[in-house]
Amino acid sequence: MDKTSELQLLLARQPIFDLNTEVVAYELLFREFDPEQANVLDGDRATSAVLINALTNLDLLQLVGSGQAYVNFTANLLDVDIPLDPARCVIEVLEDVVVTPALIERLTVLKARGHQIALDDFLYYEEAAPLLPLADIIKLDMLALNEQQLTDMLVRFQDLDVKLLAEKVETQEMLDHCKSLGFSLFQGNFLSKPEPISGKKISANKLVVLELLNKLQDPNSNLRDLEALVEQDPALGFKTIKLVNSAFYRPRHEIDSLAHAMTYLGIDAMRSLASLLAISGMSDKPDALRDHALEKAKFCERLGERINSDEAPVYYSVGLLSTMDAFFDQPLPMLLENLMMREDIKQALLEKSGRLGLVLKTVEAIQSGALDQIQWAELEPLGLSPNSVNEIYLSVIEWQSHLGDDLGLL
Repeated sequence: MDKTSELQLLLARQPIFDLNTEVVAYELLFREFDPEQANVLDGDRATSAVLINALTNLDLLQLVGSGQAYVNFTANLLDVDIPLDPARCVIEVLEDVVVTPALIERLTVLKARGHQIALDDFLYYEEAAPLLPLADIIKLDMLALNEQQLTDMLVRFQDLDVKLLAEKVETQEMLDHCKSLGFSLFQGNFLSKPEPISGKKISANKLVVLELLNKLQDPNSNLRDLEALVEQDPALGFKTIKLVNSAFYRPRHEIDSLAHAMTYLGIDAMRSLASLLAISGMSDKPDALRDHALEKAKFCERLGERINSDEAPVYYSVGLLSTMDAFFDQPLPMLLENLMMREDIKQALLEKSGRLGLVLKTVEAIQSGALDQIQWAELEPLGLSPNSVNEIYLSVIEWQSHLGDDLGLL
């Protein structure tokens, strides 16, 4: 059997934001795992085989929406004619690629075909100078450069017709600083971090949402209590009915009342849905944060289904609640003090402990592209392999790509 056919593939995508914090592209990251050796392979032939298989069997529209896909290329992979739409695929030249006349010639051909060229984690040195006229995007690692190095790089690039992309932007302050320096594209975890609001109180609207979340997490609540709560927000009730009638739930008969919709969904699913819809109404936050929370919650839920289907709604809540600090701009421990929930859920959120915490850590690693941090030895006894996790992740991306049509959220 061909060795590449035994490989297990894991894919992750990292959003790339513009100045308005809108997602305009995703960087696609691929890792292959050898089930016999239980490690990550680093072979160009294996990578190209898996990459071709993945990108020719996936719907790129579902994977990256209407934006572009940034794909990392080694020197050897640049010589492989992978069937990618030039208008949709940005070729990222990795920082360790040796600059040779052959490389420059190949990039010139790819650029002539319509591909944009991005220089990943770029650090200037004399031999790399021939890359600059070919570059459309230059990516700089904000955590690897000090202020003087950054200033020197920006001066060198100021006469080039390129876009500057700041990588590893971890806070809102860093994002604002990068914007002031002339960066127009951004990657990093800044979106999922709370903004500092020292001396400010939580707004009245957010207090209402927090109260709703509190009641939804109360294990003693029943459908009648939730119905009375949801009825207070007409938009929430309408979206609940609309979602239940969507292709995702496929009811045998049309559901036209809130009570019927909530009965159809059940109390656990209703808790998850109402929590998400409540958060989606917080208009002072960018849509991308809502989308991030949506993906995280659903990914946790579907991984949880493989472990214990009865607990799937709990996994969903863990994923969703883990984003609360970014929505409310308050530390998560402080917010959790006001919520009634099981102790193992709190421990998962605060300490990443137990099965709930393991799933949360796995989802966060994939969302941030830190694939080497996934604890496969702990996931394997739970029936989760790289292939099964990848399959679930792609199903979440597909689900999310259609959800806006049904729910009016995205």
